[in-house]
Amino acid sequence: MDLNDFRQNIFKPSYQKIKNIFLKISKRKEWKVYTALFILTIFIFLIITIQYAESRQNSGYGKISSYYDISMPEYNRYEKEIVIKQGETIASILYSIGVSNTSSNAIIESLSPFYNLKKLQPGKKIKLIIFQEGEQSAPLIELLKIEKSPGIEARVCYKDGSYETKLVEVKTIPISFAKQGHIENTLYSDAVKAGIPDSAVMEMFQLFSFDVDFQRDIYRGNKFKMLFRNIINLDGETISKGDIIFAELETAWKTHKIYCFTGDDGKTDYFSEEGLSIRKTLLKTPIYGARISSGYGNRSHPIEGYNHMHRGLDFAAQKNTPIIASGSGTVELAGWNGGYGNCIIIRHANEYKTLYAHMNGYANGVRKGKYVKQGEIIGYVGTTGVSTGNHLHYEIIFRGQQINPSTIRTPSEKKLSKEELKRFFIEKKEIDEEYENSLKAL
Repeated sequence: MDLNDFRQNIFKPSYQKIKNIFLKISKRKEWKVYTALFILTIFIFLIITIQYAESRQNSGYGKISSYYDISMPEYNRYEKEIVIKQGETIASILYSIGVSNTSSNAIIESLSPFYNLKKLQPGKKIKLIIFQEGEQSAPLIELLKIEKSPGIEARVCYKDGSYETKLVEVKTIPISFAKQGHIENTLYSDAVKAGIPDSAVMEMFQLFSFDVDFQRDIYRGNKFKMLFRNIINLDGETISKGDIIFAELETAWKTHKIYCFTGDDGKTDYFSEEGLSIRKTLLKTPIYGARISSGYGNRSHPIEGYNHMHRGLDFAAQKNTPIIASGSGTVELAGWNGGYGNCIIIRHANEYKTLYAHMNGYANGVRKGKYVKQGEIIGYVGTTGVSTGNHLHYEIIFRGQQINPSTIRTPSEKKLSKEELKRFFIEKKEIDEEYENSLKAL
């Protein structure tokens, strides 16, 4: 019986009968207050019942009914959202809910080909629709949803006694934000204070590190600008935050600008305002937040006491501060190296090598023969070997000779074609206009 039949067959006849009874009683002298109240209660109950049935029929709950067995009673079904914590796994999360091992294994087996379960990110959300017959029965996961990448969601659905996983494109909305400020304390603290997400600030550090020496080129009063984009879904949740579209950094010598651009090969990267790739073979600075304690050139040796040529840069930093590879390449040495102490040497393209000395230890998996990527953590600051305190000694070697890291100008990794360059300048103009318009909207 549908809702209309319910109205016609139950509501109208009952309403007429109640009305007639009410009229008859009202004409009799034996009118009783409790009788009227009883009739009124029945009348109200029928109205509420019909309104509830109609609201359930028109509600959006039916939109997800295709994901589970609708023959199960709805009042035993509920939704749950879980924020993944450090060290948690899908198995441990399902166990904490009370899901049986059989169901848990089936969910994991179905999801594994679509999602790397070994790399669950803390802070990521898992949404569940759960059916439970009663308090004593094990909960049954009817739908599990987890974001695989911005705009793509993995959904594990229970149907006909088994689980099936599908990748679903989720509608998203990009929202751009323009921020600007000037440096009073540090670039990081002032940029975050200006409203730039910390993830975007750290990426800005790395992108500008190809051309900017953050120890020597940055002064109080230097300005910075950024246009970044957050991606939200239709529920208003932020699924991607701080994607840099444009950034500008004023230094003592030059104002640097970078623009996000996708080439004909589909790869997205960052380019200068002239259309040159900002990525070089080597970064200028392989450690963030450290000061240069000793430059390249002649100096008095701090331990031996005599003058000698210091063929690198020393960065003073706290013990175990992360050290990153200044360029992609193959690890040629990861071990003890005389006065250098714990040392890593990386062989790069174009006959370049970099050396990192006095390290306290190495990052997991870093060993001779391993290929590391630019920006990857390779070790930690220490004071091993001939050293007077915690610092990183950093050298750049070109064709067997140490050269000054402060003056290095290595070639860009990519060049745009004529057609790509033409399209880049069009998009660059659009980005500049978007930044100005977003700034006005604040």
